[in-house]
Amino acid sequence: MIQSVKVKNLSLSKDNVRKSNRDLDIESFAATIAAHGLLQNLVVTPLKKNGHFTVKAGGRRLRALQHLIATGVLPADHEVPALVLADDADSTEASLAENFGRLPMNPADEATAFNHFIDKGASAEDVAKRFGVTTRFVEQRVRLAELAPCIFQALAAGEISLGVAQAYAVTGDTDRQARVFEQMKSAYYGNQPDNIRRAILNGTVKANDAKARFVGRDAYLAAGGRIEGDLFATEGDENWIDVELLEDMAAQKLEAAAAELAESQGLAFVTPVAATHVPYDTERQLHEYHATARPLSEAEQERVDALAVENDTLVDQLETELVDGTDAADAANARLEEIERELDELDAARKVVDPEVRAQLGTFVYIGGDGTVRVHTRMFSEKPVVDPNAPVVISPIGGADDVGEQGVKLSATLVDELATQRRQILVAHLASDPALALDLTIFLMAQDVVFANNYVRSHSTLKASPSQFPIFASRDEGSLASQTIADQRQALDTSWAGHDTMSARFDAFRALDDEARGNWVAFVIAQTLEPTLNAGDGGRLNGFHDHLGRILDIQVEQWWRPTAANFFGRVKKDVMLDALEDIGGPILRGRYKDAKKGDLASTCASLCNGQGIVEAEIREKATAWLPDAMRFDAIEKPERYPTRSAFLEAEDDEDVEAVDDALDGEDVEPVGEITDDDDLSEAA
Repeated sequence: MIQSVKVKNLSLSKDNVRKSNRDLDIESFAATIAAHGLLQNLVVTPLKKNGHFTVKAGGRRLRALQHLIATGVLPADHEVPALVLADDADSTEASLAENFGRLPMNPADEATAFNHFIDKGASAEDVAKRFGVTTRFVEQRVRLAELAPCIFQALAAGEISLGVAQAYAVTGDTDRQARVFEQMKSAYYGNQPDNIRRAILNGTVKANDAKARFVGRDAYLAAGGRIEGDLFATEGDENWIDVELLEDMAAQKLEAAAAELAESQGLAFVTPVAATHVPYDTERQLHEYHATARPLSEAEQERVDALAVENDTLVDQLETELVDGTDAADAANARLEEIERELDELDAARKVVDPEVRAQLGTFVYIGGDGTVRVHTRMFSEKPVVDPNAPVVISPIGGADDVGEQGVKLSATLVDELATQRRQILVAHLASDPALALDLTIFLMAQDVVFANNYVRSHSTLKASPSQFPIFASRDEGSLASQTIADQRQALDTSWAGHDTMSARFDAFRALDDEARGNWVAFVIAQTLEPTLNAGDGGRLNGFHDHLGRILDIQVEQWWRPTAANFFGRVKKDVMLDALEDIGGPILRGRYKDAKKGDLASTCASLCNGQGIVEAEIREKATAWLPDAMRFDAIEKPERYPTRSAFLEAEDDEDVEAVDDALDGEDVEPVGEITDDDDLSEAA
């Protein structure tokens, strides 16, 4: 019931949910009421004293009215409309409902209020429906109410931000919260959520960690492992606390898988590696073995040809006659899968390793990113393999100094002259056979990859050496791209590499099918690309690499996401605010313009990785956002070709630097022109 009540007969109820910011900007609020009147009534309940009431909702309005009376703007007996409620429980809910939609409440007040209803038996879903928020939002606020008292009080007093409080709430262990809070209060970066989470979760792993997936949630819990949920991260995100137990369980399970594989395959060893990749240095300690492939028998070749014809026929029918989803189309697809399996089996039969050789070999098992056991596709030995079926090597006549035909010794000068003439003859013929030259190109580059740790003299200047990372010793095995490259390397056909001589290896390489040779050339050429970036003044900028990226239709956002560690925490605040504006416009930027840099970095990282409670449109833009430097959209600059004479004629270091800039594509005046044959030869 609405009735008029004198302001002097009103007092603020202790049940009012707003405990913080009560007096914030009261003068301004009072001026608004004086100019426009009280636009919304108060919510009160009667006291025992007749005509007196306690204000359950509208505490700031009451204080503003009292301020106007005290300053003489309103008379002492001024009356205001009030909704009189008899039920205290209803009045508390009314107080929360009013405050929730007004000046943002302190999160501690929201947490206490939500917890009030939970304590009275309401579910999080019920509370969420009452106030138009998500269930998860209610659960997050209730989790804040369960913080260690010292942290909750700091949040209520405005001494720490909501992001900092959420960082402490990733664990329910209040003792641990309090200990870390005491440590971080005096730390230089103690107010950054990422640092707090690392301190709180030191020695924990996420539920999506490869080892956690490998061991399994049920097995971990059955062994006594403890799990805590992080309500402020993605849905279903959990922290597995007993890391030592998890490590032991993963090691035991992987060791069992290694022992089973070694026994079933007859291998000398299978080394378990409790990681998502086999370290390069571990491989280098062993000798890589390449199984040679025998030629197909006449019957096998006939079967391969027949399967190829059947495969082509089915593919043609699926493209022209059969309708997707019909029984006939399903049967055709099933048969294509059978054909592929049979072809794989025939190919595997060609690479069967002699049991005596296999007994000298081993490999690795490791944990894939999806939590499954992965078997290294390559084989290794602790010592050089002795193949009992290998042909006997007959030493050539004469010693190392005997060079020439039929044991005749030739002078060093004559050797050089004859070698030069023979080289010219070989080059003339190879240059007229493009197909053979292409095979040789791929083979020489592929051989460098396979025998990277051994010296194999090819007598060719052609190389495809892998590019070096600009940061010394940086390997980056954990990224999606690096794992994909490792998988591509393991999938390459190395059956040709097991032959004893370069000639035999070349013949075996040429016998590979077009797809296998194509995979090799793609892999080795890709390894030569140097690190570039769509940013800077030319040192890392390369428009041609961007052109390649556009040709390949690379969607960078599917391979790399910005985090606080790899981007946002290492740029200026304006860069982060610009990112928020790109994602959600000026409103989103304004929401965080006063945030501290550490909190802002965490917020940007969460948004760009699909976390946080935001509108669907903003989430979609955030998960696709990239810094311009990571995009493949730079335009290639016109090239300049300084002549060699430009360097020779440079009078001082500044001139030389100008020439270098021109070669790097800098915007400087040309330092030379090619005008005649002499200049052309110098430029070459």
